[in-house]
Amino acid sequence: METLDLSDFFTSKAESSDFCSRLATVSQSVYETDFDLQKALLEQFGILKKDKFMALLRDNEISIESNSDLQEFMNKICQKASALPTVTISLAFEPDETILKEFSSWFVLNTNHQVLIDIQIDPSLIAGASITSNGKFHDFSAKSKFNQMLSDFLNSQSGPTLPASPA
Repeated sequence: METLDLSDFFTSKAESSDFCSRLATVSQSVYETDFDLQKALLEQFGILKKDKFMALLRDNEISIESNSDLQEFMNKICQKASALPTVTISLAFEPDETILKEFSSWFVLNTNHQVLIDIQIDPSLIAGASITSNGKFHDFSAKSKFNQMLSDFLNSQSGPTLPASPA
């Protein structure tokens, strides 16, 4: 459970919260008399995530016949999800799901840890990104370079006054 990669289910903080909310719905129904795990997962997550969740159960040797094991495993998944570190990435645009998956994959490949991505939209960045993690801020955007170029340009213009254009 320590090395459990949940990136197939969520990459962002918002997706993690939604996933755990849906999983809690499934978990609460495991003791109902007509409980069907596959049907409950399908209703909450759709066919692809249902299949991935069933594979996750098999890989972790969780018996789908044991309601208590299922409920305990689902609770552990949500505990793990809430304990994942969060990295805030500010972008000038709203990324799509492919970009979020790329960010998430980068962290798994380069740090060997899954992180939750908290996306902030800041059009003033112009291009690039700023990243905040563990209280540290890194600015990889074009904003500071652009501001410096603008400042240099304005300072160069404050020299001799240009003649007024004829009216």
